[in-house]
Amino acid sequence: MISSKDVPEPFESYSGDGPYVFVSYAHADKIMVYESIRYFRDAGVNLWYDEGIPPAGEWVEEIAHAIKRSVLFVVFVSPRSVDSRFVKSEVGYALSENKEILTIFLEDTTLPAGLSLCLQQFQSILVSEKDWCERACSTMLTKQDEPSPKKEENAVEEQDEIFDYGAQLWKCWERAIQSQLTRYGDSPKGKPSEATERKGESAPPFAGQMEDSNDLSQLPISARLELESYPKGRTRHPWAVNVAVADDEGRSDTEQKHVHEDHYAGKFSWIPAGEISIWVPYAEEQRVVQVRHGFWLGQLLVTQEVYRKVMGGNPSFTDGALENREENLPVNNVSWLDAVSFCKALTIMARNHGTLSKNHEFRLPSEVEWEYACRAGTSTAYYFGDDPSELHNHAWFRGNSRKRIHPVGLKSPNPWKLFDMYGNVREWVGNSFVNTLLDDSEQDEFRISRGGGYMKSAVECKSSSRSTNSLYHRFRNLGFRVALGKTPNA
Repeated sequence: MISSKDVPEPFESYSGDGPYVFVSYAHADKIMVYESIRYFRDAGVNLWYDEGIPPAGEWVEEIAHAIKRSVLFVVFVSPRSVDSRFVKSEVGYALSENKEILTIFLEDTTLPAGLSLCLQQFQSILVSEKDWCERACSTMLTKQDEPSPKKEENAVEEQDEIFDYGAQLWKCWERAIQSQLTRYGDSPKGKPSEATERKGESAPPFAGQMEDSNDLSQLPISARLELESYPKGRTRHPWAVNVAVADDEGRSDTEQKHVHEDHYAGKFSWIPAGEISIWVPYAEEQRVVQVRHGFWLGQLLVTQEVYRKVMGGNPSFTDGALENREENLPVNNVSWLDAVSFCKALTIMARNHGTLSKNHEFRLPSEVEWEYACRAGTSTAYYFGDDPSELHNHAWFRGNSRKRIHPVGLKSPNPWKLFDMYGNVREWVGNSFVNTLLDDSEQDEFRISRGGGYMKSAVECKSSSRSTNSLYHRFRNLGFRVALGKTPNA
């Protein structure tokens, strides 16, 4: 009997500039998969697969890049692939990129509840069916031959090119170099500083705007304290200088006037449109970011009970002493891909039950949306002010958590009725500041989480607190909350 380890790769992956299909499979199924993809290739399908290379211990950036550029994602499903964390990661990434998926069942396989929900909206084929190979091939060729959407005249080039070579990023690096030279008094003679050149430029339309970005006296007290607290020369994260909340259809009081309740995920607070002025230290400037459309944000973190009902399992790490109260504890030990898959599954369930408005979806909030909602119109270090001694009333953090998570919703919420924004667990978000400030999309394996956590100090639980982790890493202090808004094409 031939072992799958002895099966050679049938051909090289497609490497041209045309459209292609990404193939995901478990290496234990190579014999059947290779026979199938050889047929597809001979029929004219451009295929990208891993050519039998053993997956590395970390998320492979090349695979993520290949999924992102593909026109169709094909997954061969079997009990082996369902148990493969690499296949699950690839499917999760394809879902996060809104890729169309073709599921080919090599044999009868029971899918996890959440994955089954996410894949049910796509075409599936059983290899036991007659002419399955021809049908699958026809689907791939149809998708491959679809005309590419026309780019608008002023549309930017592909996002990955912006990240690597884009003019905006190079400008950012130039500002950073200039900032370092200015900080140590090494600005080239005869050349005005970046701040001096900008004195004549218009500033963001807020009270307290800075005409000279090096004049810290015009920053809010909390922003000056935060800036001064960083050692010289260290790269710093953006934080909000000002937040302006748009009047919600003539109503300034948003409390409880706009509340959405989902059967599974609970209550969502309405977050009105507005704008947030972000001080970007590495670029030595302010940038005004518009939150153009109001959206709903979950009042509570997603709990273990809710996650189990939607996804059919609970990946959380749970302290034995709290086991009996597990249903009210925030779900944790979930990756960014897990969080995205949950949002997709929740959207499908709500649509199936007819409880979701047309052209709306559940998703992770973007980083800008998260901070804008957390601040609720404030620009102080915390939404309740600048005094960290008050944090114990609003969050579970190192000072009061006893080194463990707690049931959600026990502490005071922010003005928009959002609980646990500064603690219990950190929260995965979708698009990061980089996406918004540099008009860029994520191309690597890293994603942002926001808020404080039960093992964080008070200074690490500010509205501006953020962390970076791999998109598939899981930690006991990392969870998420869900946003509800219009779909991108609505």
